[in-house]
Amino acid sequence: MEYNKSNLIKPIEKIPRLKNNAFNLRQLSMREFEAFMILLINEGEEQSILKKLIDLEFDHKSPTKGYDYINNLCKKGFAHKKKTNVKGKQVTRIYIRSTVRKKYERFILPTVSSLKESLNDIIKDYVDSIKDEGKIRDKFKAYTETIILAISNLITDAPVKTLSGKRFQKKMYDMIWKYYRSEVLKYEVFSK
Repeated sequence: MEYNKSNLIKPIEKIPRLKNNAFNLRQLSMREFEAFMILLINEGEEQSILKKLIDLEFDHKSPTKGYDYINNLCKKGFAHKKKTNVKGKQVTRIYIRSTVRKKYERFILPTVSSLKESLNDIIKDYVDSIKDEGKIRDKFKAYTETIILAISNLITDAPVKTLSGKRFQKKMYDMIWKYYRSEVLKYEVFSK
């Protein structure tokens, strides 16, 4: 590859471009697409910061893996590097190409426009689940009242001597489980 000798910048005709100006996500692997999304969110940040964000997202331990994703996106023409001076120090910043950004936004806009409908559906589902939860609470309350009444009837009918006996405790335990199983069975049968 030839370089311009004046400032070691690639000639404009040698910069990779998207073929036929097409925004094609099939050119990217899933990880590259995720890295592309990170670059979109943090456009114009320093390359080292973006590398750290990508490494954190993908849980990389390699010191160069984040840079590899950034370089791949630049090679495929989705992003470009721009060197600037900040307080006398040369910093490389990564920018998404404007044509790629426009095509990505045009590609993603139909999804964003249906956001209102999606939110309405989510709210409706949430309200329905709250109603279902209210029904379950009412059933549990009725079940608890039934258990309390059954236990109090069992205690009043049993002689004082038998209240502390193991047989009485087993009888009470069996009665609670009987009501519980019947309530669960009713819930399973009638909730569907």
